[in-house]
Formats: sequence, C-alpha cells, structure tokens
Amino acid sequence: MQLLVDGTPAGSAVAFDERTTGAIKLVDVAEMLDPGAHTIEVRMAGGSAMPCTFAVIYSDEKPDSSPACKLGLSVKLSNSRVGEGGVLEAHVTLVNKEEDKTAPTPVAIIGIPGGLEVRHDQLKELVKSGKIAAYEVLGRNLVLYWRALEPGQKVAVPISLVAAIPGDYTGPASRAYRYYTDEQKVWVDPLRVTITPVR
Repeated sequence: MQLLVDGTPAGSAVAFDERTTGAIKLVDVAEMLDPGAHTIEVRMAGGSAMPCTFAVIYSDEKPDSSPACKLGLSVKLSNSRVGEGGVLEAHVTLVNKEEDKTAPTPVAIIGIPGGLEVRHDQLKELVKSGKIAAYEVLGRNLVLYWRALEPGQKVAVPISLVAAIPGDYTGPASRAYRYYTDEQKVWVDPLRVTITPVR
C-alpha cells in the first residue's frame, strides 16, 4: 500500500498479507502539506478493493469564515501592551448584515489571551443593562448571548479585562454565529497582548 501526495509517493510502500493484524500505518505527511489544496491518494498494488479510513488532525489560528454567515464581528483591544495589574478593554462589535431579516439567537465567542482575566461584575452589569442577554466563561473563551438582532442592528460591547500574569499572549480566534446554525461562523483575528511585570 502506497500513500501519494499530489501524485508524488510519500514514504515507502507498506507490505501486508492475510496474516497482518491491526491498523496499517502510513507515513505522516504533515510536512508535505503547505497552505493550499492538495490531493492525497492511497494506492494498493495487487489484491482487491479495500475500505480505509483517515484520521486528520490540524489546527488553524483563524479558520475561514462561512459566506453563509450573515453576522459581522469586530474585536479589538484598547491597547496591545499593559502593565501587570492594569485594566484594558476589548471592544466587541456585532452586526446583523441583513437589512430585511432579524438574526435570532446570535452568539459571539471572544478569545481571551492568557494572562488576562474578565471582570464578572462588569459582565453582570452588561446583562442587567440589557447590552447582552447572558454570558459564560469557558476556559479562554468568553461567550456572549443575545436574544435577537434586528435587521441592520449593530451592538457595541466593551469587555473589561485585568492584566494578571506578565508575558506575551495570543488568544483563540473570536467568532460569531446564530445559535442554531453554528456551522456558519464568521471568524476574526486572535487578540494579542503583552503584559509587562511590575518592577
């Protein structure tokens, strides 16, 4: 059995017969896959057709946005550099890009860089004032919920963050979608921050 990437053999062919047990492991091709489209093939010399499965594990700092997503998202830090113990804001703007349809149950997930902590008292105030319907903090993600956005409606939400641990940090990419169509997401660049130690 031979693995090919873009028509070029990857590694050596692997022999097997009727006594072979377990998975037939082929070469790892991660280093052969630069950005862009590729064709990966498995060819078998001799024998008959055989079913196979692939396991692909990959990560992307900022996945591609779905063109079907009708929400717009912007997330910016008030400052990319802050002293330990200092406070800065993430300016979150969510917009319903449709001019004639309400966007039901929009969700924005804001990737918080390590070293920064959200202020729960400020988030509770945002709920109380009606700026957001609810929130949760899941690891390094702050999840913001709304009941609906009217056609063309834009909401701007300031998120207060405390610089707790010095270092250089990059958060997960932020994204937005409608709750029941989570396969249609808009993604924005990850937030980056440098927290300087107190001397």
